Amino acid sequence: MDTALPTASPRSGNMLSYVRRHLEPFSERGLCPVDSLVLSWLAYTQLPAEAEQAGLNLRSWQGAPLRELYRAEYFPHYYAGIPGEADSLRLLAAVAASPRFRDLPVVGYREHTDWQAQKQFAAMTFRLQPDLSYVAFRGTDASIVGWKEDFNLCFCSPVPSQVDAAAYLQEAARHLEGRLVVGGHSKGGNLAVYAAVSVPQDVQARLTQVCSHDGPGLLPELVETEAYARVAPKISKTVPQASVVGLLLEDQEQHRVVRSKRLLIWQHDPFSWVVEGRDFAYVDSLTPSARLVDSTLTAWLRSRSPEERERLIDTLYAVLEAAGAQTTQDLLSGRWRTAPAVVRAFKDLDPQSRAFVTQALAELLPLGVRSVPGLW
Repeated sequence: MDTALPTASPRSGNMLSYVRRHLEPFSERGLCPVDSLVLSWLAYTQLPAEAEQAGLNLRSWQGAPLRELYRAEYFPHYYAGIPGEADSLRLLAAVAASPRFRDLPVVGYREHTDWQAQKQFAAMTFRLQPDLSYVAFRGTDASIVGWKEDFNLCFCSPVPSQVDAAAYLQEAARHLEGRLVVGGHSKGGNLAVYAAVSVPQDVQARLTQVCSHDGPGLLPELVETEAYARVAPKISKTVPQASVVGLLLEDQEQHRVVRSKRLLIWQHDPFSWVVEGRDFAYVDSLTPSARLVDSTLTAWLRSRSPEERERLIDTLYAVLEAAGAQTTQDLLSGRWRTAPAVVRAFKDLDPQSRAFVTQALAELLPLGVRSVPGLW
């Protein structure tokens, strides 16, 4: 197990301490990598339905200042089910108070989860300057359907949220003037890259950066296109030392490795990423366990056809659906494991499917073991 972490400098912190320290407006100091992560994480903010009725209208392209999001009555809803809920609320408080962030117009808020279509999509845009806007795509939330769509990326493109992301970026380009930066964390980073590749060339020409923070890559057939080649020089990808999510799928994105204060799979939490000044603290390479998991998972994906990947993912999703699990919290609670519906779902599989799923899980189990502290 990787236990040694590089020593951070006395002035190092994370994106929360960055927001508290750096107060200059964007007109004085331009966008930096940490700003991109902050804005990407703010895209996880979940507006309750009553917010618009109460006058907080972020759906329009006029929107409202970011400080207007700081409403205590909505705190229980904003980051419900999102890992790092307490840190997220602290970050919201910090940006709402900061002269760098508080007056930024937040516009074009969209959110749509569709169980039938297996889609979880959300985005919002921040107007940093009159001629510069940051389009932020949300990563995966706590819904099982959101995670199912993530897994669908292993065999299918486009997935519904990718289609929505490309349409959203085109809509933003129609309503906003000047330069565009697009970014996201986790699946949001994948959506940012996909949208940038998929929009017309006139929109691509307005893109100055495409920021993926530990986001999965794209399928090879997309990476090999001329559209991807046009966008590739603008892609900025960051992953933590023990990244798993950001190394998924085959792509050609050059990434930089960020120091994290946590271990293994918990480094996906961006509040653990070390910040020094106006940038991340970088290290030379991934941890040995990250390289091993990446090579093993990549080998497994290459050994399975898209149809086989789809078969495994659809079967496991059907089991969770039958068990009544709708969120990751349902899974963590443990109640679903003993649900008779799980047993029935597996019994209903034909013998070939049962054998296939059992073999696939047996091959993937070592990856999970290597990602859990104390087990490897």
